[in-house]
Amino acid sequence: MKKLFAVAILGLAAVSGWAQGTVDFRNGGVSFPTALNRFVYTAGSIVPALAPILGDPTYTVDLTRRLTGTNLCAGLWYVAGGGGAAQLAAGRGGQQVGTLFNFRASTTADANKGTWVVPAGTSPSFTFADVAVGGSATLQVRVWDYVAFGRTEAGYLAALTAGSGAGFSVPFDYTVPAAGSTPDKYYMDNLRGFALIVPEPSTIALGVLGAASLLFLRRRK
Repeated sequence: MKKLFAVAILGLAAVSGWAQGTVDFRNGGVSFPTALNRFVYTAGSIVPALAPILGDPTYTVDLTRRLTGTNLCAGLWYVAGGGGAAQLAAGRGGQQVGTLFNFRASTTADANKGTWVVPAGTSPSFTFADVAVGGSATLQVRVWDYVAFGRTEAGYLAALTAGSGAGFSVPFDYTVPAAGSTPDKYYMDNLRGFALIVPEPSTIALGVLGAASLLFLRRRK
């Protein structure tokens, strides 16, 4: 009887594990169902709908601003249920799922610029604790300089507060596909390209004012 009870418990645990939803955390190196821009860029405006097609006349300009640097990492945050963008407003809130992946070196092939890399032997598949197969979640990709600010959520928030070396995507919905679905169904097809944030004008103005004040005081002395 005890053995049967133990087997039953293990069976329930296995079923529970199977029921948890997963997502493929990659923004490049795979063929998405829709050919849209999912790259990450250095600070500045971008064209989110730009398709990464070599024949596009804006492709070369687009390429020069794609993010590279092994000091930068990308992570995935989410809230259970679709339509939860308000809970991830301004790049805050939600909970992290999975691990962090670094961006590529500046010497990487052009096609790989603006994407993070999944280390060899590491799965890009992340499992949600509270989103089942068939369920939905609102996702947000967050990027920051972990060398300067730390490889934790607190480090990301510090970079975000500093107004440099950080950025986040527009929140997007994701529905976990049914068991047995093809790999492309797990891709973040609704992710759109985004850029690192730039300091607020007020921050820049204060910095300029401070520098001018120091110069004025030195001249008076």
